Amino acid sequence: MGRVFTLGVGAISLLCLAAFIDAVGAQAGDRAAAQSAQYMCPMHPDVRGKAGDVCGKCRMALVPATADYHPYHLDVDLTPRALRPGEKGRARFIVRDPTSEAIVKRFEMVHERVFHLFIVSRDLEFFAHVHPSLHPDGSLDAEVIVPRPGAYQLIADFLPSGGSPQFVQRAFATAHYRGSFTQPPAPVADVADKIGRDMTVHLAPPDVHAGREQLLTFELRDRTTGAPIADLEPYLGAIGHVLATSADLSVAFHSHPVDAVSSPSGPNVVFQILFPRPGMYRLWAQFQRAGRVTTVRFTVPVAD
Repeated sequence: MGRVFTLGVGAISLLCLAAFIDAVGAQAGDRAAAQSAQYMCPMHPDVRGKAGDVCGKCRMALVPATADYHPYHLDVDLTPRALRPGEKGRARFIVRDPTSEAIVKRFEMVHERVFHLFIVSRDLEFFAHVHPSLHPDGSLDAEVIVPRPGAYQLIADFLPSGGSPQFVQRAFATAHYRGSFTQPPAPVADVADKIGRDMTVHLAPPDVHAGREQLLTFELRDRTTGAPIADLEPYLGAIGHVLATSADLSVAFHSHPVDAVSSPSGPNVVFQILFPRPGMYRLWAQFQRAGRVTTVRFTVPVAD
């Protein structure tokens, strides 16, 4: 015959208390895990952590994360509406909440600026990296000068506070332009060494394929002596910046070095880049030395 065990009220109370403590502990652990995942890197949203942490890839401070990506609305107004080459114009931006359409007035600081603006010509020959000023009413504006007639692309990179990272493009053309907005250029591969203001830049790409993260290494040498550079300076919070676009400008992304495998002040600056599809990509790389920024460009073929 089996034996039946009975528990007194005190024992039952102790068991209930233990179960309650376990449940509370589990809930606290869940809350702690959730809180630790509520911060993300603005440039690498897959990197999560807690308040005060920095990204292990680029050393940027983590910012509050959102559960889902929501595209914000970007209004752009050019003055004059049809810019003339070589003349000063002004671009004004308004960012609107995707749900309420309210004007966004608060942005996270990403690499020392709240808004990065790239201006690229459709033929991929012109590139500029500027930073609009934020005003109390939420509007942002920047001076815009383009060198010659043609079609251009404004590429905006920003992070609304409490939102997700945004990368938005808008097209415009100069006065009297009658050419195509849709016919892409046909750039040829160009990975030869580039000579900048005071440096020579060598790109050491792997066998680049679409759909996988890969490391691109830029090797920098002094233009005069040929010696490896060891005095790079941070430019906008990083020792390098890369803007990459597909030939038709339908794909564009802004990347920063991976600190763990880059030299802190040169000569090797390493970027982790994922090209989403095959084709030709134009890369503009920027580095600062002695207070002056050097911009060089490469055209990289990406295989399937």
